[in-house]
Amino acid sequence: MLKLVFDTAALITCCQFNVHGMPVVEHILTACAVVIPGAVQSEVTIASDRYVDAQLAARLIAAGKVQVESVVLPRSNVLEYYKLGLGEKEAIALCLKKGENISLITDDRLAYIVSDRMRVQKLLLLDLVVELVASRLMSSALAEEIVRATEPRYSGGFIAHTLKILERGDRKCLV
Repeated sequence: MLKLVFDTAALITCCQFNVHGMPVVEHILTACAVVIPGAVQSEVTIASDRYVDAQLAARLIAAGKVQVESVVLPRSNVLEYYKLGLGEKEAIALCLKKGENISLITDDRLAYIVSDRMRVQKLLLLDLVVELVASRLMSSALAEEIVRATEPRYSGGFIAHTLKILERGDRKCLV
């Protein structure tokens, strides 16, 4: 089972889209243990009176399917120098606290770069889907449906490239 820390944007995406009558997050939870920091919980569930995805996230947290762990950021830390949201900062800090056997799931470009500089394992949400297929934790057919379902959240070539990777089974796919 993969151990993951989600940041706000990635968790919202997983809660917004459905495949086979189930939210994407439920498909991921069948193969992964997900933990989020308190700031991500606040950011994702703040509008639970208005948004279905926020209501879903709140239910998953209340049911213990998504764990919440508190993170205390030191007053002066390098994350303060970046223009990251609090959820992204805490998600990176939580990964550092938890150690090497956990990956950050983010679609935030700056969070991806900062986590790379801090040597935090990270994946884009679409790359998590690819990894689940490569690890035989998800069928390629389901992965393809998840990628297509989440298309409204991504720009440029992310969807086409991910579909090519799934089709060929080669993460270095160029054509």
